[in-house]
Amino acid sequence: MSEPALLVSFGEAAKLLSISRALLYQMHADGRLGPLVHKLGRRSLLVREELQRWVAQGMPPRVKWETRA
Repeated sequence: MSEPALLVSFGEAAKLLSISRALLYQMHADGRLGPLVHKLGRRSLLVREELQRWVAQGMPPRVKWETRA
């Protein structure tokens, strides 16, 4: 059994959250997405573990999430 990927794309993150990729991008743009987005070339990636912690803590907006980290 393989381990889950450390970084996930916006498409994969949207599937994990059961939302559309467009909504995830909108959440990032307006500050509702807490986890930090990492750019690798043209790709926008999220750390899977941070995304899971963010959901477990109630999905706070970025300003509140950054003060917890």
